[in-house]
Order: sequence, then structure tokens, then C-alpha cells
Amino acid sequence: MAMTVAVPLLFIAAPGTATDLHWFWEQTCGDCHDHAASWARQFLTVKDGRLQGRHHTDDLLVFLGNHHLPPDLVQPMYDMLLAQASTEPRFKERCGRCHETAAELARESLVVRNGVLQGRESGRPVAQFLPRHAKLGLTPEDVAFFTDLLTRVEGEVHSGN
Repeated sequence: MAMTVAVPLLFIAAPGTATDLHWFWEQTCGDCHDHAASWARQFLTVKDGRLQGRHHTDDLLVFLGNHHLPPDLVQPMYDMLLAQASTEPRFKERCGRCHETAAELARESLVVRNGVLQGRESGRPVAQFLPRHAKLGLTPEDVAFFTDLLTRVEGEVHSGN
């Protein structure tokens, strides 16, 4: 029990610093729950733009606040799970052969500068890079989807609260 309470405290960021929501989920929630995106798609639904659990249909935010989350991460975690439950698993299907997760890719290789998602080292905008990336044959719709997804995930790993 002491470890269950202590582990979340290790990942609470000091005021003004970012919390990697995906890392927090992996370290705090991962023992009981699968990868956040697959878990959200399997166990949560979106109804009228609101996230619902199978047993917690009225107010999932209250449940999250009482379920091992520090208060400053309740809304960001809810938002992350809502986005994941609302997003088809195209990253895993199209990119999973080379990139383990979108969070890992964003954490290691991406950054938003001046509102544009870019390669961390190259500085090249991802939307310009993707059309010719790995011969995936991405359509303009695919490029927009993956750019939006990776921009969201970059925010979740670099400035989650």
C-alpha cells in the first residue's frame, strides 16, 4: 500500500514544470491497466463529447480524482483519455512497425516550436516530412491526421499540465 501511494508522488512535477502524462500512466496506472490508448478504446466510451467508463457513467472526472491521480493531473488525464478513446489506432497500425508508441516518438524526437510540430534535431516541420516518410504512401488526410495526433501527444509528454 505504501508503494501505491508513494509512486504517484514521484511523478508530480514542481509548479511550473511539465508532467509527462504518458510516463505517469505507465508508471502509476500501468500495473493494473493496459497501455493508455488501448485501455481507453476498450473500456471507455464517448457520449455527447463526454468520456464515460463502464461503471462510472455520470462523472468520470470525480472518479479519476479519487483514483490515484494528483488534483493537477485529473483534467489533463481525462483530456488525454478522451482523445485516445476518440481516436482510431492508426498510429499503431501504420507506424507501429518502426515506432513503439506515439508518446515515445514525441518524447524523443518531436517538439512544438512557434506552434509548429517539428523534428527536435532537424527543425523540419512534421507536416512537410510525413508525405515522403518511409514510403507509407500517406494521403494529405493522413498527413493531417498524424500531424494533429503527434502534436497532441507532444503536448501530453512535454507539457501535460
